[in-house]
Order: sequence, then C-alpha cells, then structure tokens
Amino acid sequence: MKISFEEDIRPMIEKLEEILGLSFKVFLSTALIVMALGIYIANLLFGDHSLQVLEKLKQEKVQLTQEIEVLKDQNAKLHKEYLEWTDAQ
Repeated sequence: MKISFEEDIRPMIEKLEEILGLSFKVFLSTALIVMALGIYIANLLFGDHSLQVLEKLKQEKVQLTQEIEVLKDQNAKLHKEYLEWTDAQ
C-alpha cells in the first residue's frame, strides 16, 4: 500500500480551502505577493535608499552650507589682511 504525499495532504488542503473561502493556490499566491510588497516597502523605509538617508543628507547639506558661509567670511578677512599687509610694504 503506497500513499503519496498529495493523497496524504489533500484533506488538509480541502479543509483549509473551506475555512478561507478560496482556493489554496489563490491564497498562497496572495500571501507571497503581500510578503514581497512588505519586503519592498521595508527596504524603502530602512534600506540604503531610505527616507532616513534622505533626511541625513538634507541635514548634511545644511551643515555644509553653513560651513561654506563661515569659510567665505574667514577668506574675506584673510584677504583683507593680506591686502593691508601688501599695502604696508
């Protein structure tokens, strides 16, 4: 007496289909699509191209812009000192 795996699991699949109200294949494919979509959204939120990285880059841009302004002011002061020094000689 040889029982295949399909014959053994068929009653469980039929009972599951009754409970779900749809076929097992539809349920399985829907579950896989939902999991794939969840992974994709998680990657968008927490991956290398996430919103956190975007916010960090925006903050870094603001800091660099402020640093540029400070360096421009220092450059202007040093240039003024240099011109005064060359005029004095």
